[in-house]
Amino acid sequence: MISDQQLPGGINADHRVYSNYFSDNNIIQQVALVQPKNLLIDSLRKVFRTDSIFTYRDDEYGFPLTPDLTGGDIDSEETTKILISDLYRYEVKFFPSIIIKSGGGSYSPLSFNQDATYKHRTDCVVDDYGEKKYFTTPTHRIYNGRWDLSFEIQIYSESHSELEELVDIVSMILQYSSWQELRENGLFIKSLNIGGENAEPYANDYVYSQAITISTLSEWRVEIPIESLVEKIVFRFEPTWHHIPGISNKSDVISLKYNDVIEMAEIE
Repeated sequence: MISDQQLPGGINADHRVYSNYFSDNNIIQQVALVQPKNLLIDSLRKVFRTDSIFTYRDDEYGFPLTPDLTGGDIDSEETTKILISDLYRYEVKFFPSIIIKSGGGSYSPLSFNQDATYKHRTDCVVDDYGEKKYFTTPTHRIYNGRWDLSFEIQIYSESHSELEELVDIVSMILQYSSWQELRENGLFIKSLNIGGENAEPYANDYVYSQAITISTLSEWRVEIPIESLVEKIVFRFEPTWHHIPGISNKSDVISLKYNDVIEMAEIE
């Protein structure tokens, strides 16, 4: 697992499926299809929002601002200058466009037992003499695994020079500007490849396209709460007695005992 992973971005906070399957099975992270595509889309939109030429704009609901501007000003600020999405709507024919598609992937187990470990909490108890005692208690049983995934970023434009510029910009965003942010949110880009140019006839002209393919690493993670096994823990404090002049009663050791009921989990 990435040690400096951001929260809640790395745990699918806004991109979980609507089914109750995740919550019923204590799945807190699944960076396989929905989450990676949204991370890539969000990172590209974030950069292009401040671009002077290809300015990305969205409406109050977060959807690309693509109104019908037939007969209107093409430089209007009421529309986005680029479409960034995972769905290419051919009936709209909005150019330029950046479309993110999944290229599939494979699962790689980290160990034979799916890297099973425990998550602990640390408790501290202080007695009347100021002595502290720390102890840890398991709170969750953890399982995780690795995904090897590929994604295709397809770029479309009606201008060949515009296409080349966009390919250069997007490749630098992925390998430099947004690389660390994507990594912290659970998506590690390990390689990037730029494909060949392509041209297709469209409306008495051509639409130019080029694909950027990225190979990534991500993970899934399950944290099962430990809550059915109860164990009594007895711990002992032994502060040393310091002689006080004028007091005859003394003891070398003062023993204090505390009982605490700690909830521990029994894996079913």
